[in-house]
Amino acid sequence: MKKRNGIIERTGALLVATAIVAAGPLRAETAPSEPITLEQATEMALHADPRIEEQRANVARAQALIERVKGEGGPRVSSNLFMALAPKAEDGIFTNGTNTCPDGGCTLRDDGNELDEGFTVTTGLTASIIQPLYTFGKLENYGNAARLNRDVKASEVALARGETWLTVRRAYWGYLAARDTRRMLEGVKRQVDKARKDMRADAEAGEVPMSQLYALESGVGQLDRYLAEAGSVESIAIDGLKTIVGVSIHSSLEVADPRIEPIEFPQGDLQELADRALSKRPEMAMAEHGQAAMRNYVAARKSERYPNLYAGVVAGATYTPGRDRLNNPYINEPLNQAYAAPVLGLQWDFNPGVMRANVSDAEAQLQGVVAKAQLARQGIPFQVAEAYHTAHGLDRQIEALSGSKENTRKWMVSTFMDYQAGLVGGEELSQAVKANTEAQADYFRAINDYNMSVAQLAIATGDYPQ
Repeated sequence: MKKRNGIIERTGALLVATAIVAAGPLRAETAPSEPITLEQATEMALHADPRIEEQRANVARAQALIERVKGEGGPRVSSNLFMALAPKAEDGIFTNGTNTCPDGGCTLRDDGNELDEGFTVTTGLTASIIQPLYTFGKLENYGNAARLNRDVKASEVALARGETWLTVRRAYWGYLAARDTRRMLEGVKRQVDKARKDMRADAEAGEVPMSQLYALESGVGQLDRYLAEAGSVESIAIDGLKTIVGVSIHSSLEVADPRIEPIEFPQGDLQELADRALSKRPEMAMAEHGQAAMRNYVAARKSERYPNLYAGVVAGATYTPGRDRLNNPYINEPLNQAYAAPVLGLQWDFNPGVMRANVSDAEAQLQGVVAKAQLARQGIPFQVAEAYHTAHGLDRQIEALSGSKENTRKWMVSTFMDYQAGLVGGEELSQAVKANTEAQADYFRAINDYNMSVAQLAIATGDYPQ
């Protein structure tokens, strides 16, 4: 755990990351007039974070894909209304100018490619209504894949909520740790300033060596630096909290907790927590649904080699003024007719090369999903163990630092008293102040890190609002 001259650098880095991650076009809401608790801040953030809304939009898109697959199984209507130029054709089909041949010696006309009679306008309509009857598994498998894909997207909403839940705690506890550190440093600063004033007067009167004053001044400079850093971390933390809960960064926001305190460790041993994670983590549901979705997708791709059985009605009509209608069953007049017929057929859209490529692609995607599922099953227990051991270690650190901060505080107080009695000089006082400052800061940082480790353990086990 890296320290920089005893101040809470890690806390500051975490809070900077919080502000960056949480930044975005959150819905600006009015800041609460009363101090907010951690639970209230969490509820506000879960309603304000656009990352959650983005994942919900993905769920809506997945639902639309389900509806599309359902639509593919419903009736399909196709129509075309057109208008065009066509040559006129009057005076019958025979050279005698009629459509009848009473003498038996008539000759069919052969002027179909001539335009002597001019042009006219033809209009027409073609339409069909087709209902798929059986698709050899295409609709069923694509439909199942789409439904399972929607379930995967729903799990991604839970993951986004978990990120927001954790970010709120990082900002909230980080703010408390930085604020408590600043207040502690300000108290020490007031005591040191009084001693420094007295020592300066004594040094100017020649009663104490100037080196003692310089030693104390050096300690005051370090203390001022720590104060400046703690104040900046505190400001970053509260601005990050404002951002994630969805209020203006220029608004005033107060937290309800008077100080940072260690939170309760979750019940259960490591094995119980790991088992809980494998049953509750959204990633496990994603892995299960993802594998099932890809299996259905592969099956659907394979079924594309088969035709679609369908039934329907096909109809059409054209009307062209200037052309006679013919009712001869052997002669078709496409520009002046009407027809309708029920149909039952098989439809193929088959390209062997493309079909093989699609199946191979789907199988490769399935292998990738299976590998991710295996990685999740292997990695999740480790994530639980990492957070579990880290939290336990920090709990022991808090216990040790609790005694250390009390002893260094007593050391500092007694050194102040010894200094006033003339028993110690500025160097000893500076050392006591520095030791107390670092012990207090380490204590607040350890509580913040412990709380975050417990929160990370909740994320690892899936014990957060999903």
